[in-house]
Amino acid sequence: MKRRQRAVVWGWRQGLAVWMVWLKRPFSRVANLTKPAVPWQPLQFASLDEYADWLKEHVEWVADPLGGVIDSFPSLGNAAYQLFSKGKFQDDCDGLAYFSAANVEPFCDRPEDRYLVTVLLNPFDIGWADAAHVMLFFKQAGKWRVISNQVLYAPAWDTFLDALRDNAYVAGRPIYLAVVQNVEFKTLWRGKPGPEDSRPAALQ
Repeated sequence: MKRRQRAVVWGWRQGLAVWMVWLKRPFSRVANLTKPAVPWQPLQFASLDEYADWLKEHVEWVADPLGGVIDSFPSLGNAAYQLFSKGKFQDDCDGLAYFSAANVEPFCDRPEDRYLVTVLLNPFDIGWADAAHVMLFFKQAGKWRVISNQVLYAPAWDTFLDALRDNAYVAGRPIYLAVVQNVEFKTLWRGKPGPEDSRPAALQ
């Protein structure tokens, strides 16, 4: 990568890190006050595969307002309203990851084994629109599974790092930054992933 490109990517990465770690959660709380909502009732599925099939038909990726500039986490109340009013939940990748986190809990080894994982790739390789993405990572039967938007990836990985590097979105490309948050949007770790990084034990 050229020096100018490296400088641009560094600034973009730093700005997004500040937004995701410090600003996005309080902004989302305010933004959700403007959205219609009804009480959330957990959806019931017999298996993870059944949920994966349902997901393909009942969620849809759409950009946040102004082409994604006004980016916020949704509320489950708004998700419930959308399902009740139009039979489908629409949001961008972080909203869809959060929605799935609420629905896969019965299939996780532990309730806390659900993580919203943001990855930043090189925008000069894949384009600015696709360079930042949020997925749901969770553990089932001791293996790591990944949901990206409305798709449950088929592989089950032995380690978090394998799941992070080898899922179909990243596909082995260099990750410039990863941010891992729990389902309350608390940041648990951020950095450039690698065998000697500082991830907590739950993410090894």
